[in-house]
Amino acid sequence: MTTPDSSRPRTVLMLHAYPLNARMWDDQKAALEAAGLTVLAPDLPGFGAAPGAMTSLEETAADLLATLPAGPLALVGLSMGGYLAMELLAQAPDRFARVVLADTTLRADPPEKVQDRHAQADRVLEEGPGFLMDAARDEHPAATFRRVQPMIEAATPEGVAGALRAMAARGESRSVLAGLHVPLLVLVGADDPVTPPDRAQEIADAGRGDLVVIPGARHLSNLDQPAAFTQALLDFLT
Repeated sequence: MTTPDSSRPRTVLMLHAYPLNARMWDDQKAALEAAGLTVLAPDLPGFGAAPGAMTSLEETAADLLATLPAGPLALVGLSMGGYLAMELLAQAPDRFARVVLADTTLRADPPEKVQDRHAQADRVLEEGPGFLMDAARDEHPAATFRRVQPMIEAATPEGVAGALRAMAARGESRSVLAGLHVPLLVLVGADDPVTPPDRAQEIADAGRGDLVVIPGARHLSNLDQPAAFTQALLDFLT
């Protein structure tokens, strides 16, 4: 169990998954704002309306920290957003009073995954992101795919390639979570094939957090089962 904490920040930073953008949080953003919270949901470089491309998770986190308002925030990250959230915690742990990590992992990529990410980065720069759409169609339920399709279409090849290389270069985050001294919630789809529940349990164990497994959800649990995901978020943050 997480350590009881009476501090409930009123501003929430939400970090999106690859290769999507902040629109993936629309359902959760509406619910949190209706509950009286302020939600910051930026597009990461090269995704949505954001120009440029990531050079590293470290630099992206530093740039993001420079834009955040003063005072403690709640931090929510899913998949790639979870990797970036853990980098924010490494750089500025005192800025965050509650943390939610969803469908992500504290592990670094194994060598074969690193190689695959770099190959995909080269491919997207050569032929565009069309092949990502085919993979997404196979990976996600039909209703989720309909929501992510326009987000994938909005990503630039440079943004996709930069994100892939930044994720490939990340290290393990176990020590970051071991040093976490604020409440932690870990969410994961029961049927997540990318970062399955046993990986989520590793995060919860490392950060002394609570784990919630969402039935009927895959890797994008907030889109696969938005009602269950949003309720878990509201229970933790409000």
